[in-house]
Amino acid sequence: MTYLILGSCALLIFVFFRTHDANVKIASLLGSIVLFSGGFYFISQPWIAPMHIPLYCSLLSFALFYNEDRRAIMREYPIKKWTLFLFLSFLASGFFGDEGQIYGCYTATRFFLDSYGFFLVAFVLGSKCEYEELANLLFWPVIFYCAFGFLEAAMGYNYIYSWMIDSFPLYEGYLGKMSSEMNYFDTWRIRTSITTIHPTTLGALLTVLFIFYLPMVKRKEAKFLCLFGILCVMIFLSGSRTAWVCSALYGLYYFIKDRKLMVKMCFYALCVGAVFYVGNEILSSFTAEDRGSSIDMRQRNLLVCYLAFIDKPLTGHGFNYIGTLIDRNDSGYAVDGAMESVVYNTMVEQGILGMATYLLFVFANLFAFRKLRKRDEDVADIGAGITVMITLFSLMSGTLGNLHSMAYIMQGTCLGILCYKKDPEEGENEKDSV
Repeated sequence: MTYLILGSCALLIFVFFRTHDANVKIASLLGSIVLFSGGFYFISQPWIAPMHIPLYCSLLSFALFYNEDRRAIMREYPIKKWTLFLFLSFLASGFFGDEGQIYGCYTATRFFLDSYGFFLVAFVLGSKCEYEELANLLFWPVIFYCAFGFLEAAMGYNYIYSWMIDSFPLYEGYLGKMSSEMNYFDTWRIRTSITTIHPTTLGALLTVLFIFYLPMVKRKEAKFLCLFGILCVMIFLSGSRTAWVCSALYGLYYFIKDRKLMVKMCFYALCVGAVFYVGNEILSSFTAEDRGSSIDMRQRNLLVCYLAFIDKPLTGHGFNYIGTLIDRNDSGYAVDGAMESVVYNTMVEQGILGMATYLLFVFANLFAFRKLRKRDEDVADIGAGITVMITLFSLMSGTLGNLHSMAYIMQGTCLGILCYKKDPEEGENEKDSV
């Protein structure tokens, strides 16, 4: 099994660099981050983890071979200014943080590339992708991946992840080897994580795939209807309440967005009624101490983070500070081992500047997808939907695992596809001129 796991890792990396098909590159890039999460190392002090090998080699390739073709691609990148502002805010937090100026800037650069680097690489590759081809390419891998989720739910233990951990003797990740933590089940819900670091991470990945495949459902092809049903079941089995809410919200929006105004008004009225009726039950679920992340826990986290934030409100304490904050205060009532919202981490480590540029980046993406909607409505809806829902995920449940990086791959791909498609009017003008 060890050789199979390591061979799979090597195969993904090999395929990424060997193939010239951008769709296959996107699939292997996503596969590398889904299958080999943080803590899987080949050596004791790695510069990069296995999941980051395709990312950093791609970034190095773009830097060394910045030819006219890639210049043309980057000229089409619609949010250059906002990405630059975001990067500068990372550098400011690293420079003025607690780690020291030079090392702090290095840490900030690594944190930026480890997340937003996937967005940039996916945008470049997405310029040569097609949505339908990518959806068909990912079909069987997604089916196969979800099968492990059904197996985990049926057996009550995550054997696939435990095998993967045993294959990396230098594992220093979220879960302990040979521990009961491989079973996330609560007394009131099934929770599966498959290869991801946590059920919430899996829920985010499944929500992204739910949004990605939703336009294919309109075609009423049997295989995509089957896949969509499997994704819905897997979202339920993930046990992620954030995934349940985000998937339901987007699914409702998608199926009424083209309806008549009266139908929309009826649906919205139904939603308001459902919020008031079901909201009390959800609030009670979050309030209960034995129901996962309770509201009381989030309030304690907020208090601890607020006290740290007021020390350095503008640029924050720098990166890696949140870990030391948890170590100092995790006594069972101050904080509970993790911060449950991206707001906590960002405001403490990057301050107001980091939070502002993060939100500007989100809105810049939404504006770009809105502006390019005429080129491909389905792809624009996918990109905007993933942007909104992964932001809700980050605000409600944090960025546990690599859920934001997984989403950035799909967001960047959608943006790349749209930037290299012509408007319908442009295509008609070219035909007329010929």
